[in-house]
Amino acid sequence: APHVGAIAARLEDEDGDVRSAACFALGELGAHAAPHAGAIVARLEHENLGVRLAAYHAVGDLGAHAAPAVGVVAAQLKNENTYVRRAACVALGKLGPHAAPHAGAIVALLEDEDSGVREAACFALGKLGSYAAPHVGA
Repeated sequence: APHVGAIAARLEDEDGDVRSAACFALGELGAHAAPHAGAIVARLEHENLGVRLAAYHAVGDLGAHAAPAVGVVAAQLKNENTYVRRAACVALGKLGPHAAPHAGAIVALLEDEDSGVREAACFALGKLGSYAAPHVGA
């Protein structure tokens, strides 16, 4: 995809909506966007919540190409912002076996005060499937 570099350049756009759109687009491009995974991961802690959430979505979509970010994503399972906790759960679910060591932390979110977080934890654990088993108590 010859336009990947041009999209990645929009990660630096002055407009937050454009930065978010660039994250989403790069996630959709999957393996083609792998060289830009680091730049997407850097947006996981962006001051603009919309950009941050788009980056979580993209990391999940990049799958194995974003596996080095699993620890950064998992750390956000305890974020005070419910939207960030939801996005982290979904991204970890999409990261599959790479996220399995964090299954216990996801299980804990089944008791979260926010129903959306509990829903996202269910999604993530369903995606992790048997990969989660060794990391979760009976």
